[in-house]
Amino acid sequence: MSAYQIVYIVLSVTIWFIGFFHIGKYVKPIWKRYSKFVFYFGMSILLIFWVKHYSLIFIVGHQVLGLVFHIKACKKHDIDWKTCEPKDKYLELHEQWGKGKFK
Repeated sequence: MSAYQIVYIVLSVTIWFIGFFHIGKYVKPIWKRYSKFVFYFGMSILLIFWVKHYSLIFIVGHQVLGLVFHIKACKKHDIDWKTCEPKDKYLELHEQWGKGKFK
């Protein structure tokens, strides 16, 4: 394993944990948190070995797109995107997203 591959793996885990502890804290059920990590980390590892440096597009882009969607949706529904407050309103919106009902 080369040095850049190790750096990319550490980068992908670091980026995911930042999102996990900030925005992902309201994701329910609990198994969903871990399945998202397994998918994201697994895809990152596969892409690091398969497409080398182009894997950064997924590693960074996937999280950036998620953050942009989160910010826009929260602002549209008058929810603070940093704190996800009011919590009950955010959880209700999150339930709607889970059912595929995007307003």
